Amino acid sequence: MGFGGDLKYSHDALLKLQDWELRLLETVKKFMVMRVKSDKEYASTLQNLCNQVDKESACQLDYISNVSKSWLLVVQQTEQLSKIMKTHAEDLNSGPLHRLTMMIKDKQQVKKSFVGVHQQIEAEMYKVTKTELEKLKSSYRQLIKEVNSAKEKYKEAVAKGKETEKAKDRCEKATMKLHMLHNQYVLALKGAQLHQHQYYDTTLPLLLDSLQKMQEEMIKALKGILDEYSEITSLVTEEIVNVHKDIQTSVEQIDPNSEYNDFIDTHRSSEVVEQEIEFDTSLLEENENLQANEIMWNNLTAESLQVMLKTVIEELMQTQQTLLSKEKLVSELEKKIEESSKTCEKKSDIVLLLSQKQALEELKQTVQQLRCSEAKFAAQKELLEQKVQENDGKEPPPVVNYEEDARSVTSMDKKDKVSRFDTIRHSIAGIIRSPKSMLGSSS
Repeated sequence: MGFGGDLKYSHDALLKLQDWELRLLETVKKFMVMRVKSDKEYASTLQNLCNQVDKESACQLDYISNVSKSWLLVVQQTEQLSKIMKTHAEDLNSGPLHRLTMMIKDKQQVKKSFVGVHQQIEAEMYKVTKTELEKLKSSYRQLIKEVNSAKEKYKEAVAKGKETEKAKDRCEKATMKLHMLHNQYVLALKGAQLHQHQYYDTTLPLLLDSLQKMQEEMIKALKGILDEYSEITSLVTEEIVNVHKDIQTSVEQIDPNSEYNDFIDTHRSSEVVEQEIEFDTSLLEENENLQANEIMWNNLTAESLQVMLKTVIEELMQTQQTLLSKEKLVSELEKKIEESSKTCEKKSDIVLLLSQKQALEELKQTVQQLRCSEAKFAAQKELLEQKVQENDGKEPPPVVNYEEDARSVTSMDKKDKVSRFDTIRHSIAGIIRSPKSMLGSSS
């Protein structure tokens, strides 16, 4: 039972929970402020009473009076009680109340971080699995129309015997663009499929578990604050002791590990089976030369595949280097927190570690996002390497078979080759732009 496994679709409930807890902490803070003020005023009142009694009792008796001795003892103990109450008020102000103020800021930061990361990964999820794929599919359909149109114009040119080379060149260029876009779509689809699985199986659950961990840490810290509050304000009279026993009992019942069990039961969301992201086969209805989920290797794409592979390998290496760096930071921060926790003298000192623990959780979230990127790049690299390796040393097959006396496609002039290579490079940039952007924000 946990946030990651049971609250994937309960975002609004989690936000309401955090808002409610922040209001509760503000109420507790207001209560403690008033308690400090009240105790100080009470101590001052007791001291004023004792001072007044001392003035009125200045006249010394010429005999030993047991009543006077008892009364003097009462006054002395009352004055001592005044000092104790004043000390307690100062301890309450510098201890639990100060820690609670820090904790409220930390909790606000936890909420801000959670909302920010959730929006980021949700937006990235929508971008990768929806926006980018729809954009590619729209371009895909348009290019298919252009290819079919170019073929028709080529047939007309052949039939008329006019400008056949020009028509063939247009047809070839349109086909090249389509095949390159097809490869982009296959790679983007692969990345989107993996991104979706990572999002629902790892990324989102990790974020929710991270939130639960910090929520429980906050509960643990609040328990320490209330425990220290109880110790400071506890007195020895039977009536007050009974009151504080009730407080102590209620505080002892706080268990960070089971704090959210009832909340989870109330707001548990039903498991939703996410639709698999698959190749849109409708894109191939008007073109028989392309295959779903297959990288196209031919005389029009062989060069671009090499560039794609090199680019993906570079991005994978960069991601892995960043990942190692972040994992090292996680290890170092975990060790630092462990060492710092051993030096905590008071129960409420755990609040001093909350910001570090939150930083650790944010680092872990960054590591997970980098692992997601690493997996996507690795999958795309494998897809490209497989196609490149299985065709190593082979001559790329031509895409379009023209009449036997037509000149070879490879006879295009040097200027056309440069133009095609530039087109390839610009197309590749569209594939890797999204992962690079995410890596930049994570670092």
